[in-house]
Amino acid sequence: MKKQFIALLLLITVSAFSSLQLQAEEKNNVLIGEWIYQVSDAPYGYEKGSIIFSEKEGITVCVIKLEAGELVATNLKIEKNKITFLTYVDGSPINVELTRDKNKLSGTVDSPEGPKTLTAEKKQ
Repeated sequence: MKKQFIALLLLITVSAFSSLQLQAEEKNNVLIGEWIYQVSDAPYGYEKGSIIFSEKEGITVCVIKLEAGELVATNLKIEKNKITFLTYVDGSPINVELTRDKNKLSGTVDSPEGPKTLTAEKKQ
């Protein structure tokens, strides 16, 4: 009886951790893909583009595509519907804070010129 109890307890523990992992993966999977963005008052060439979330080796990564090329996002954090990351433009750090609401992202971009508003929609 004791062995069965321990086996049941172990099974419950493994199931709970698996469920938490699946929930985290499901949340990130909603984010995976291309998001078309616009930034109000951004300098020419930075005012629109794509934010692309993908998975590499089980980790969510982010790249920003502009007319002039790509920017890599670092320090990517995804907590529920809040996404934050850091990128560099011409050597200056740019902090981005976004909130996801279904297929839309909105938030702020802290640039050397001051905060800017970013909006994005998931590309279908």
